[in-house]
Parts: sequence; structure tokens; C-alpha cells
Amino acid sequence: MEYRDLHLLACRTLAAGLVDLGILRGQPEDLVEWDVHALFFPHGVGHLLGLDVHDMEDLGDEAGYAPGRRRSPRFGLGFLRLDRPLAPRMVVTIEPGFYQVPGILGPARQSGQYDDAVNWDRLDAFATVRGIRIEDDVLITADGCETLTAALPTDAATLEAWVQSG
Repeated sequence: MEYRDLHLLACRTLAAGLVDLGILRGQPEDLVEWDVHALFFPHGVGHLLGLDVHDMEDLGDEAGYAPGRRRSPRFGLGFLRLDRPLAPRMVVTIEPGFYQVPGILGPARQSGQYDDAVNWDRLDAFATVRGIRIEDDVLITADGCETLTAALPTDAATLEAWVQSG
């Protein structure tokens, strides 16, 4: 599987959720094609994981990009840390996110470029939600993948109790 395809699936899923919440208007596929999702999810869905948290990033795109590939000029694809086929024994993070970054949303709102796709008034109702991200670490296997973090809790009540316990 191509990592970019996995990333675009995460983008469509986020766009569909934002449509369901009334924040975005339109079809998720179109919103991703127009890079509207990137207003809230400007980075890739994950990166390589190994000896370091962002494994081999000091090598720039040499490690994360397949030979001959370059960063995309598209707003919605330009910040991918990984753009290569996934292969057995790779470990990657899968960490889709929703962020409200003033430096991205402010200019977008002022430009009017996204007014047909973004319900700014509805988004204002979520002003206190600055960001949400849940990460899984995944081992790519010959016949699929294994979620290494599967046993960790992800529901809010369990996490809040864990944080409170201290």
C-alpha cells in the first residue's frame, strides 16, 4: 500500500466528520481534492518510527520519500514526512489530527477562498478545541499490519481517570 493513499483516506475520513459536524460543506472527496481538509489537518497522517521519534528525519526526504519523489506543491500534501510504499518490517505512526491553528485559519478566513466550503460560524462554536490527535504505532507485516499500541486505552473516561491518578 502506498503511504499517500493511507494519508488521503485519513483526510477523507476527517473531512466526512467535519461535514457531519456542520463545519465543512460538500462531499469529502471534493473537499480533499481542493485541500480544504488541510486547514485543520496540514500535516501527514504519520511518519517512520524507529530509533528516534521522527526516525531519520535528519536525512530530510531521503528516508521518507521513495527515490525520485519530491514534496508536493499542494497545500494538502506538501507536509508529508513519508511518501513511499509501505513495506514489511516498517514501523509507522498513524496520527490523524484536527487543529485550529490561527496562522492557517486566520488568513484563510480573511481571504474568503474557503467560504463556500467552511461554515465559519459553526467552527466558532468549537473555538476552545485547539487540537485533537490520537496516535497508534503500527508494524507493517507481509499480510497487513499489527497495531503495537492496541492495548492502550483511547476512550476519554479511562484516559481522564488515568491522568487524575497521577
